[in-house]
Amino acid sequence: MKFEDVNLDDLKKFMAKYNIVSKEVSINNVIPEDIEKLRHKLATTGVEVDIKKDVVFYNGIPTVNGEQILLYIKEVKKYQNSFTLQKFHLLQCQTLVSMDKKGSFEKYVSTIRKNGTFYVDIPKDKEVDIEKKLDVCKNCLDIFNKRYRKNYNIYTFSIREFFEIFADVQFTKKTAHTDKTAPKSGYTDDWNIVSKQEKEEKNYICEECGIDLSKHKHLIQTHHVNGLSNDNRTQNLKVLCIECHSNQASHGHMKTNKMLEILEIQNIRNNSRF
Repeated sequence: MKFEDVNLDDLKKFMAKYNIVSKEVSINNVIPEDIEKLRHKLATTGVEVDIKKDVVFYNGIPTVNGEQILLYIKEVKKYQNSFTLQKFHLLQCQTLVSMDKKGSFEKYVSTIRKNGTFYVDIPKDKEVDIEKKLDVCKNCLDIFNKRYRKNYNIYTFSIREFFEIFADVQFTKKTAHTDKTAPKSGYTDDWNIVSKQEKEEKNYICEECGIDLSKHKHLIQTHHVNGLSNDNRTQNLKVLCIECHSNQASHGHMKTNKMLEILEIQNIRNNSRF
């Protein structure tokens, strides 16, 4: 049997059974033993596959014709004294579209975990890959329920059942990292130095509104454009006054926490006009 003659529905069921997933990377990066294991599994089904031509890999795991992955944000957010766990995504929902428009899609990692627990990073906790149970994104669940006339809620939804229906990847954009390859979330140890250098290079002038805060250095900050506080690449850093910083995506909480500083900036801005 030739690969082009294979019934793809049967192939998808086979993939789901063995939790096979994919990513287009060089065949040279794959462990030879993995290739042989896949060749053997396919051979037992009577499917002849040109490994170098038809098989692609996702995070070192072989697959044919698709990926089975979920997306989520590893970083656990802390607001006041409580931690907020992120939701995991099944489909290209409005939340992902919105995050992409904001330039924050790079926060997401992909995972092939199907047991409902995910690796997360807790701020200031040096331990990595702490496992926590996450809830499914309600926007994703609404799409799934509507499309397949289901009536699941966040407590009754089954990841494994979802993957029995969907063998192919359901996202329009690939993540830069998986849950295992992503660097530790949170600010890097040298962040204070990096931030100070960035503000000095920009002469303590806000890149958004242009206010000069060289005499009020406590009122200017360095912002991570893509929302990843461990990504200190120059193109990802922007020097902003606290007011402009509070207007950035997902920074609304600053309007309350930094109210006095924002009023001070507005005062300086108004006085500079006379």
